[in-house]
Amino acid sequence: MFLRDYAIIVKNLRGVVLANLEEANIENCLTWLQKRFKYRDLAIPPSLTNIKNFKGLRKPIKLFYPTEELKILVDILVEEFNLSSSIFEAIILASAYISPIMAVGNWAKENLEKFAVEKVLSNVSLDNKSWKLHFRIADYSVLDAYKWFTNHSKKLWSKNLNVQKFKEERIKKVKNDSKRYWRLSKGEEKTKPLILYLDLAQTIVDRPKLLGKIRKMLNYNEVLTGLSMETAVLIP
Repeated sequence: MFLRDYAIIVKNLRGVVLANLEEANIENCLTWLQKRFKYRDLAIPPSLTNIKNFKGLRKPIKLFYPTEELKILVDILVEEFNLSSSIFEAIILASAYISPIMAVGNWAKENLEKFAVEKVLSNVSLDNKSWKLHFRIADYSVLDAYKWFTNHSKKLWSKNLNVQKFKEERIKKVKNDSKRYWRLSKGEEKTKPLILYLDLAQTIVDRPKLLGKIRKMLNYNEVLTGLSMETAVLIP
């Protein structure tokens, strides 16, 4: 039952939605977003318990943790950074379900930017066709990165971990991937961020005490799926 449900979600999921429902105009933004995904699913983090409050979305899927240790990882990060669990759930579960994040509104943007290792700027006015294209590109970014980044995250548990090399190897991959979005630099509009690259493994490796705690408490085989590189599409 578990594997069946997980497989069905991964197959049909096109984005994990992160939003503060108390923010102005969020319902209209969610309605707009849902229209871009008429025949595929959008999901929300499990801590956002009342799905009915997500007015504008058509029956969003409430994600579940594929492993218990991913939930522990979220709890560790919430304690470390004193931020809403939905932020870390969105990043970690989007990775685990191999899906980009749909960051709707300023609250989502501001909180995810704290963990961004790269930004893609846009000076292009996007029409519906262009939005759909870049949603698809963001999806491919996550899918193509998954195997390499999750395997590379094993090094966090290595006694011979070279922190600088670890970060350099990952950021090189991110910068290469960001070239996919070349179309976003071909306009004349005011420049603003559109895509964030998120990599919690880089956040963790920069904090020795946090890394030590994670090494001690968690089996890497159970959490690697949540430590891939993620993209977040910023939806104003």
